[in-house]
Amino acid sequence: MSQELEPKKGRRFAQSLDWNLLRMFYNIAQSGGLSEAARQINKGQPSISMALRRLEEYTNVSLCKRGPGGFELTESGQLIADVSQEIFESISKIPNTLNQASEEIRGRVRLQMITNLVNDSLNRPLEEFHRHHPNVELFISIAAWDVIQRNVIRNEVEVGIGPASQRLPDLSYEFLFSETYKPYCGKSHVLYGQKISSPADLATYRHILTGADEPLELIKFRQKWGLGIQIAGLSEHLEEARRMTELGIGVCFLPTAFAANAVREGTLYELMDDLNAPVSNIFLITNPKALEHPVHKILIEHFRKEISL
Repeated sequence: MSQELEPKKGRRFAQSLDWNLLRMFYNIAQSGGLSEAARQINKGQPSISMALRRLEEYTNVSLCKRGPGGFELTESGQLIADVSQEIFESISKIPNTLNQASEEIRGRVRLQMITNLVNDSLNRPLEEFHRHHPNVELFISIAAWDVIQRNVIRNEVEVGIGPASQRLPDLSYEFLFSETYKPYCGKSHVLYGQKISSPADLATYRHILTGADEPLELIKFRQKWGLGIQIAGLSEHLEEARRMTELGIGVCFLPTAFAANAVREGTLYELMDDLNAPVSNIFLITNPKALEHPVHKILIEHFRKEISL
């Protein structure tokens, strides 16, 4: 091997390393592949592949195997993935460490939830928490339910709010409230103003689906009655799914609380009074093993107070 190709070592390695490449590889390893990493961090797969290639060139080793058998880390890749995890877990503790140094309760609490939750059991704890601790920043982000769970277990967010179709053993799930889903249509739709006698009556109509945010209970309900085979539209954002429904593009199952204002205004019509409509349970999701800053613990206690009512 020539002198130019010899890998850098020690401090020279650390000083010359593009740390963004290490962070990108950490995301790839945690996600189990390039395409899933691209989806989770909202970047194009070509940029993910380029970052991996640059890190392999810098370390002068192959970090993963890609082929018909799927994605797999090499031995060297696993070593770097383990070191990367330790680095980023240590970095994630910096805000907590800094906050603990302050006598006054300040800092930031990171919540992540599925889109457009409408319920007082979510609003009251946040309102109470802010009233008692106005100097704390509430940082709220939106993600699909599976991403929320992964981010809570990685300590990238302190609190998750969402369904739990598949539970991770290291997380805590506490029931917060339920969402009922019913089918709706817009004014220009042929069904506007009519009530169906059975969900099967909707099987011949085109539906608007909500992608990754669709709860498992609703998926099973649609499959049972043969709904959504004919697709009129798709959006993982409920606001856009509602927009398409109001425009008469198709029938869409929406949470009743989320659709309530549009129903009152007449832009949406509820097609089914069936009490057996699908119900999705929403949970407070936390990591019992996470390093707790007092401000995080206080917010979680506000939610638990709401749960106990």
